[in-house]
Amino acid sequence: MTLLYPRPLRGALEVEMTRYGTSVLGAPLIWFPAAQADSDSGLVLAGTHGDESAALVTLSCALRTLHSANRRHHVVLAVNPDGCQLGLRANARGVDLNRNFPAANWQSGETVYRWNSAAEARDVRLSTGGRAASEPETAALCQLIHQLRPAWVVSLHEPLACIDDPQQTPIGEWLAAQTGLTRVASVGYSTPGSFGSWCADLALPCVTVELPPISTDEATERYLSAFTGLLSWRP
Repeated sequence: MTLLYPRPLRGALEVEMTRYGTSVLGAPLIWFPAAQADSDSGLVLAGTHGDESAALVTLSCALRTLHSANRRHHVVLAVNPDGCQLGLRANARGVDLNRNFPAANWQSGETVYRWNSAAEARDVRLSTGGRAASEPETAALCQLIHQLRPAWVVSLHEPLACIDDPQQTPIGEWLAAQTGLTRVASVGYSTPGSFGSWCADLALPCVTVELPPISTDEATERYLSAFTGLLSWRP
């Protein structure tokens, strides 16, 4: 079977999909099951922050490039579909989903982020939610992960230009080699209630891929091969 679809056939995302929940505004939360799922299958996530479009578009291109029968890992293309549609970092209720996971270090109140990658300070305020996992997008993803029991998770973000791999995993090493991004054990600041913190509580290996500040055009040219390879990666 052909490993990759030729470019003229990559226009539509004709991949089996399953609904795992509903967003605040009623959008379906969708995951794409691996065609060759086994005990080594992982889960690849994008779109946790709706203002990080380069990673989401490049992952979509990878799904449309790799022949679906060769995909070994599950995918959630848009964890936060409302934020992606509205161009928000947060979900539709102003909650930063990456501070809303039911990790032991979750904190109530506010979180802040930079307006863009050039801003000197984190001064734009968002909520961490009324309680841990208060948001339907967060709760549904937690339930999906408990259901799937993936061997590892790769979460795609922007714009820190690194591979955050606290457990120094084989998939993290491979991603660093394929992308040319620096592999680190920490992003250098605390992330209470983050997805990575929650995964650590579960002893679930989680690697965060942080693309640099980059356009979607450049991201798809620079990282499509790596993302396509990720979907069929073998340990």
